[in-house]
Amino acid sequence: MTSENVISEELPTSKRSKSAPRVAIVAAGAGARGAFEAGALSVLVPWLAKHELRPTVFVGTSAGSINASLLAATADLEPDDAAEKLLAFWRSLTVRSVYRSPVRSAPAAVAAYVGQLFGRSHVVSLLDTTPLIGFAKQTLAPYVGPLRSNVESGRVQALAVVATDASERTTVFADLARGVRLPGTNRGRAIDYRATQVTFKHVLASSAIPVLFRPVEIDGAYYVDGGVRLNAPLAPAVALGATHVVAVATHPESYPAAPPAPPQQRPPDVVDSIVSVLGSLLADRMIEDLHTLDKLNANTNGSPARLIPRLFVGPKTRHEVGELAAKVYGERYQGRHVVNEFDFRALHALVGTREKGNGDLLSYVFFDKAFHEAAIQLGIHYARNKTNGAAPWQPSPAVAQPAPISTVP
Repeated sequence: MTSENVISEELPTSKRSKSAPRVAIVAAGAGARGAFEAGALSVLVPWLAKHELRPTVFVGTSAGSINASLLAATADLEPDDAAEKLLAFWRSLTVRSVYRSPVRSAPAAVAAYVGQLFGRSHVVSLLDTTPLIGFAKQTLAPYVGPLRSNVESGRVQALAVVATDASERTTVFADLARGVRLPGTNRGRAIDYRATQVTFKHVLASSAIPVLFRPVEIDGAYYVDGGVRLNAPLAPAVALGATHVVAVATHPESYPAAPPAPPQQRPPDVVDSIVSVLGSLLADRMIEDLHTLDKLNANTNGSPARLIPRLFVGPKTRHEVGELAAKVYGERYQGRHVVNEFDFRALHALVGTREKGNGDLLSYVFFDKAFHEAAIQLGIHYARNKTNGAAPWQPSPAVAQPAPISTVP
């Protein structure tokens, strides 16, 4: 099986004009870093509209599923208004909207752990995310009607939310417009597609960080964060018929140019190792998929096969967003002894002066308004740099003229 087959085992089909572009927004998993993606998207969505490339496919994993769902639900609005609603969500999110303070939830967690030792109970998560359920219901409720209207009208061709099931396969919950065919299973990547009306429960399942957050039950099965297996869902976007892919993530699109020159002065500690594992888990597959898409485009250029121009926005380095989190924490909380922020202090205890990863772990769960705002502005900065550049697309749409795509009879 070739790498091209692994990206997409079957060409997508839909009932639409052969010349109409199908622009897909792909939002990677990011935890609290999702604010960076929101900032980038607040620039990209209006920019795409000005170039007559309004997105109709929205695909997201974890925090990216929140961004994708909100954009799909506001696709009927003016692009600037949709962008403002997306930013408003992240500006309203606080740590207490996501999980209870470990100071207050620790006794119950310890009791559950002791019960597990004696076979009387079992621990399903380290954090009590009960507040997130209520917050999601309340915050996303106004968008339920508009989302249904956008999908039924065809303004949104597809909203896809990615989660990981208990059998270690990827499930893509796809909310499809009439005439858009559900992709078949991607055997090379163990990706299964399920047609459904996406709700807040699917978004919660996609965002359930393993170990930290409670798994989410949907139709008798339990799901956790889609980023475990497919953090940047490029393959589903291609399978759903994207003619253009706009991807946002909180890692860069390429590997570091070279290893650091000076040798490490000490062996990697536990935090270093976790940061390395997270980097590989969340970024490496995305980079390989982007490279595969570039190779597909290079091989099909000038042939009848379909070209898929892609635009990517992410930070310059793997640790830039983590370093931003550490900086914001230092400015806001260093030296403060507030019980309500005990969890931040405990997490920040993991963030010392180290060769790499300063603040990386903190940044995924740092649901703090100041950090969100700083991350939003960083995302805006990188998106403006990309859209103001000479060649934001790879390859240029002037070169990549999409070939006709078959339609559902």
